[in-house]
Amino acid sequence: MARKAPTPVPARALTLEGDLDVFSIQQQWEKAQPLLTTANGKAELDLSSVGDLDLSGLQLLWALDRDLRSRGVLFTVVGAKEEWQARFAPLGLAHLFGSGTP
Repeated sequence: MARKAPTPVPARALTLEGDLDVFSIQQQWEKAQPLLTTANGKAELDLSSVGDLDLSGLQLLWALDRDLRSRGVLFTVVGAKEEWQARFAPLGLAHLFGSGTP
């Protein structure tokens, strides 16, 4: 009997807009909460509409990654600017931008 391939779990996706900085971090964290409560298997955060990303924003990404992974959810960030990837990769967080492993 042939085994049926497992059905892939669709990624729960969320797009953030504006800035991910010290001035907007609380509002952005509130927007990101649905990922923590409804993601199952995979979660994707789209940053293509984000203007600025500072260390506060990076902390938000790290917290989402930590909390989702602790629940067994694969977290992926898409739409990140190349300059962010280059700036934050030396901090050991390249995996958040899809350019390394945790």
